[in-house]
Amino acid sequence: MPEFSDSTMANTNTMQKNRQKFDSITHFIQTGGFEYRVFEMGRKILPLSKDLFQQIENQQVLYPYPFQQKAWLAVLIWQPGKESEAVIWFLQFPVDELGYLKQEARDAFLIDLLEQAGKNIQAKQKGNKILDGLGESSFAFKPREDRLAMIHALASKALGQRVSHYYQATREYLLGTLGYDQWPFLGVQGIADVVVRLDEEDNETLLIKAVSRMPGVPLENFANALEYAALNDLLAEAVLKQLAKVLIGEREKNPRDDVRLVAALLSALSASNSQKLRQKILHEVLQSSFSRRIEVLAVISGRFWNDLRSKGLLSEFLGKLVAQEQFAFNAIVTDLMMIPGMKEPVMDVLRSPSRGEDLAEKFGAFMQQIRDPLT
Repeated sequence: MPEFSDSTMANTNTMQKNRQKFDSITHFIQTGGFEYRVFEMGRKILPLSKDLFQQIENQQVLYPYPFQQKAWLAVLIWQPGKESEAVIWFLQFPVDELGYLKQEARDAFLIDLLEQAGKNIQAKQKGNKILDGLGESSFAFKPREDRLAMIHALASKALGQRVSHYYQATREYLLGTLGYDQWPFLGVQGIADVVVRLDEEDNETLLIKAVSRMPGVPLENFANALEYAALNDLLAEAVLKQLAKVLIGEREKNPRDDVRLVAALLSALSASNSQKLRQKILHEVLQSSFSRRIEVLAVISGRFWNDLRSKGLLSEFLGKLVAQEQFAFNAIVTDLMMIPGMKEPVMDVLRSPSRGEDLAEKFGAFMQQIRDPLT
């Protein structure tokens, strides 16, 4: 987590003296005169508007993207004119059984934040080492490397900062001048920078041409980054062709690599603008042998929740999920039902008289676990 800059600490010092006045993270940030942006980090990386974030904090709306019964957030904060001193907070807060952000956890974080800021101010005055901006707060988390790279790419673009030095090297790889087998030097930051800038320097066209030529590992890395973009029809079609090749066995021969690549390509296609295309893909994957793999089912539940609102697809998905171990079945069903608007359709399928015996048995064990969680 980035350290507080001198200017940030100066503002926070004044804020700390008025700590009783803070009733939200939004209030804390605005009182210090900072600008900020908030991103959802759990299911996907998605921007949350300031109005929506304030409504979430005030429990006026349900958290729209709960994952593992938590809200996972990235908060980009900077002072106008001092964008180079921006910091990013990665925060996770529990949501209650209804799906609202637990305000007591948010309030505990504010206390952590102010206490750590006070310690750092005192340490600086004494010439001692300044600790991490969030200290040992239990509400901080460290994102996966690829997600961290994506947030940094989004932040640098939003703040008008210079792109990383990995960017040009990644573009040169997409051009193919050195050969598509020369991928080991590629860094996740360069891939993220290119994906965030698909609308610049003909990057989208370069990627469309390269997708069919690159080996499985770099294709997997680009696909994982693409889930955070908005895929137009041409790019989605290029990715779909590679997924089709894997499904019929024309790409990787290592079963483990196949599953990883299918999961990554599927994640990328979840960003397609075409609902018809997304739902067609889901049906084809659920009819394939990869539907037996928990990695693939986890991507479907974690990335395609809006498409699972279709009763037909939801029934098909749960019919495949039933083959998994009970703990995996319980975890995915619970996670789906936490998404606003998903509990009723999931329960309708699970209670349907036309459900199979296996699904009825799994659902019975699921309900027993809810009634008696210690068994």
